[in-house]
Amino acid sequence: MSILNRLNRWVQWTAGICAVMAGMAHAAEYPARPITLVVPFAAGGISDNQSRLIARKLTDALGQPVVVENRPGASGMIGAEYVARAPADGYTLFYGTHGTQAANLALYRNQRVDPAHELRGVHSLFRQSAILMTNAASPYRSVADLVKAAKAAPDKLNFASAGQGTQTHLAAMRFQHAAGIALTHIPYKGQAPAMADLLAGSVDIMFDYPETAVPQVRAGKLRALAVSAGKRLEILPDVPTMAESGYPGAALEGWSGIFVPAKTPDAIVARLSAELDKATNAPDVKASMAHLGSFPMGLADRKFQAFVESEVPRWRKIVQESGVQPE
Repeated sequence: MSILNRLNRWVQWTAGICAVMAGMAHAAEYPARPITLVVPFAAGGISDNQSRLIARKLTDALGQPVVVENRPGASGMIGAEYVARAPADGYTLFYGTHGTQAANLALYRNQRVDPAHELRGVHSLFRQSAILMTNAASPYRSVADLVKAAKAAPDKLNFASAGQGTQTHLAAMRFQHAAGIALTHIPYKGQAPAMADLLAGSVDIMFDYPETAVPQVRAGKLRALAVSAGKRLEILPDVPTMAESGYPGAALEGWSGIFVPAKTPDAIVARLSAELDKATNAPDVKASMAHLGSFPMGLADRKFQAFVESEVPRWRKIVQESGVQPE
């Protein structure tokens, strides 16, 4: 080996050591300023509510404000792109879902971001089912009533969703595919505006999460027809599952988690993951989420990232079986 080659190797080795030491020093003082948690959906829905609950827990644990910033649009891809392009220093976090990290890859030909390579999973948050609902003033009192009406007038009935590729969208597509009916899709930039139109009677049905759906059902403003989970929800024990309603192929559950730019130092990811593990398993958080039909997944760091990668082919199959055509 020539002296020049040895010198080059020594320089590379020294640079590597310096980079590691710099990363460790940076992680040791982390966080030294406020952190932004980007939510790629409109305020007021389950994504926003979960994020704000977790942000409060992280604020207490890290000693720095964790501020939620809503950046809705393009089924979450606008927010995902913003975080992927942000500095990989642990100060910009992303609230991701099965939609932003998996389903979007099958729904859109032109991706704004490659979640598998540009965003890194830190820790899982919650898994949740969706509830099929209609306005309390509608004539549909069961899934059977809805299917009968839809078959009598194809494409006349419509459904709202929180956006293309969200669980609220794919659950409806999966349902209409299983039931052999044709519904018109009306996408919104989040659950809150979709819910507003369902309450106003402007749309016929919608799948929504228990967190935002159950209060409206209990208030008598909406009627729950079925849940997409494999079993009934304790908070709505009288509402049947899709399988019990005759459509086992319509069962579906979604999930959420926290992500950072892919090159974020391991030490910072480990710190965030540890605090998120404590936050999602805190008794008050678990009780609050269980009451609303959401449950912690308990996957940290590399295990969560491996789970996310395994979800890509699963949601691709769900999208294909639902008959959704890529845009």
